[in-house]
Amino acid sequence: MAAKLFGIMMINVQSIELSIVNLRTLKQVERVHSDVSLGEDIYDQHTIDYDSVEQATQALTGFIQIIHDYGVEDYHLWGSWSLSTADNADYIQDQLLVRTGLKIDWLSNSQETYLRSAAVAVNFPKFKQVIQQPTYLLGINSGSVGISHYNHGNFSFSRSLRLGPVRIAEVLEDLQSTVPNYVEVLDDYISSEIADFGRFLPATNHQPSNVVMLGVAPFSNLFQQQTTKAGVTEMTKADFQALYNDVINASDQYLMDKYEVDENDVHFIVPELLLINELLQLTNAETIWLGNVTVLDGLIIQEAVKLGYKKYNFNDQIVTAATNLANRYNVEPKHRDLVTKFSLHLFDQLKPLHHLGKRDRLLLQVAAIVHDVGSYIDPHQHYMHSDYILRATEITGLTNDEKQIIATIARYHSAQTPSKDIKHFEHMTLEQRLVISKLSAILRIADALDDGRQQKITKISVSIKNPKVIITCFSHDDLFLENWVFSQKAEFFKEVFGLTPVIKRRGVR
Repeated sequence: MAAKLFGIMMINVQSIELSIVNLRTLKQVERVHSDVSLGEDIYDQHTIDYDSVEQATQALTGFIQIIHDYGVEDYHLWGSWSLSTADNADYIQDQLLVRTGLKIDWLSNSQETYLRSAAVAVNFPKFKQVIQQPTYLLGINSGSVGISHYNHGNFSFSRSLRLGPVRIAEVLEDLQSTVPNYVEVLDDYISSEIADFGRFLPATNHQPSNVVMLGVAPFSNLFQQQTTKAGVTEMTKADFQALYNDVINASDQYLMDKYEVDENDVHFIVPELLLINELLQLTNAETIWLGNVTVLDGLIIQEAVKLGYKKYNFNDQIVTAATNLANRYNVEPKHRDLVTKFSLHLFDQLKPLHHLGKRDRLLLQVAAIVHDVGSYIDPHQHYMHSDYILRATEITGLTNDEKQIIATIARYHSAQTPSKDIKHFEHMTLEQRLVISKLSAILRIADALDDGRQQKITKISVSIKNPKVIITCFSHDDLFLENWVFSQKAEFFKEVFGLTPVIKRRGVR
């Protein structure tokens, strides 16, 4: 079978990368790196450098030529979350589209964390063994740190901290020349930013942990000698402390000579090392592994799975993140779990009506888990509170569009319907509106089946008999309340699918 080559390009704050990869084997046949900095002042001035667009255009044009030289027909360009937050990101996106024909798809912060996790899980041979013990994955990029936690072999937690070495260096650019104890003040600043973040870590953070650290230059340069000397990618706390002591007060020339740090990156070294030191203390790191996989490697895996060449499944991280969010807002677990169970059963049995895919099923599952988070603020019109909470909250592994879809589904699971609230749909595509309407209609039905929060119905079966969808509910209790609420919520289902859902009760033996 012929190799399926795919080209994946990634624009970061400080560089642009290309990987040409065989998706069947995940073997890279070409990897190209271009030092084009589009975001030189992005954290300070909140804009992408217009003067760098021409350099980016030249780099991307060169990448396209390489792609064509390999005979690659399918390729895609992604942009980092940090760049997407710039005030002029849309203009730069359009300029690059006009000049190169490539459209940037922006990643969300939570996607980047998820993609790094996928890359480590696939490429780090010891990973399954390591995560049997408390383990943190620290993905360090220019403007943020993604922190994921694992224990007993399972993913348990993920969160992003908007604090990276480039962001720190830009925000505090004038500090070095104005204070005598620059390193001490910088350390205090980083410590203050991390303090609140620590409250959200799992309770196990007081236990000794493994830490897997990922990063790009200058991170990779800083630890390169440590890695190559030992021939492995493992460090102890003592190894790190020795490196820290050697670097923290060193001159720029010393760092460039000994650690081969680029002159343009050398002023990021101290902020990065201080940040890493604080994070290792926060996670009580005992053993440290250094990795060189990036978001680009995660994108490769994602593409291979999407096109059916690999069967990796990391959806459990998305579901766990949604469950953590529901727990944070004290969502009642029995109702949540039953509504999720009914929603997924309805989705599976109604495939002839909705024609939606596996990813849509996952979005329904997440929406069912988190649809009641707004009750934490006020049970009255809780669906509206759920909407804005979900729009403002990261959920690991979801795109920004998917997050908006889930927030909108949560908004319409109760009283309102999309048909009567069209202003929330105006900015969405027809495809997105249809997905939201179909999934909202299913969730409304599932939610109605436990409206009394008493779990009267233990299971359901579904059959399609035009012009009806018959939902048989197994219960030994009366269903007067459920029938009344169901009849109200069923109207929107009929509007969307053209069939009338009805309840039939069957006693439980």
